[in-house]
Amino acid sequence: MQSSSVRSLYKKILRGVQSFPSKNKDKLYTEIKLDFRSNKNLKGPALQTRLKEATEGLKQLKSYQFNEREGNWEVKSTQEPMPHK
Repeated sequence: MQSSSVRSLYKKILRGVQSFPSKNKDKLYTEIKLDFRSNKNLKGPALQTRLKEATEGLKQLKSYQFNEREGNWEVKSTQEPMPHK
């Protein structure tokens, strides 16, 4: 994955956290920023593993959607939202 694609994924995740319904979202936002920065020099399989995890995290963030017209949160869950390692 090119650095522009990684940057795009990073920005999408941070935007997703901003609308995440949690009182701990500031902490989550900071942790994501630190995680991306600490892994900025990864390459090869290690990079691919972390990108896959980040993509799954983005999918989970997107599962929380605010319906502005109805004024409520809608949660779309997957069968297994937290994969086992």
